[in-house]
Amino acid sequence: MDIQRIGRNPATDPARARACQISVHNGVVYFAATPDRPFDPGASIGEQTRQLLARVDERLALAGSDKTRILFAHVMISDMRHFAGMNEVWDAWVDQGSPPARACGAADLGSPDMKVEIIITAAVKGR
Repeated sequence: MDIQRIGRNPATDPARARACQISVHNGVVYFAATPDRPFDPGASIGEQTRQLLARVDERLALAGSDKTRILFAHVMISDMRHFAGMNEVWDAWVDQGSPPARACGAADLGSPDMKVEIIITAAVKGR
């Protein structure tokens, strides 16, 4: 099967790409999502999580999937003290009829102003 790559994350040189935004292979979608940039240091974990989950919905749609098809979500938060606030938004968003497997842990993220990042693996619809 061919690999489909959707979108590009530019490196510091606009003529180069550091990564694609979404990869699709063999009916499976792979991507990472972050909150809106520039990351707002004053935004709560809840607000950054809402921004991130909106991006997850957008990327799933671009790849021909949706949140009911998420197989695994790896949530990384900058500090475990944010766990409850992130979960409050996650629980309101996730499909309660088909929640994915999920792991959550603390990590040093790409910016000191970013509080949450997520890696998604999902099935494409109709596969």
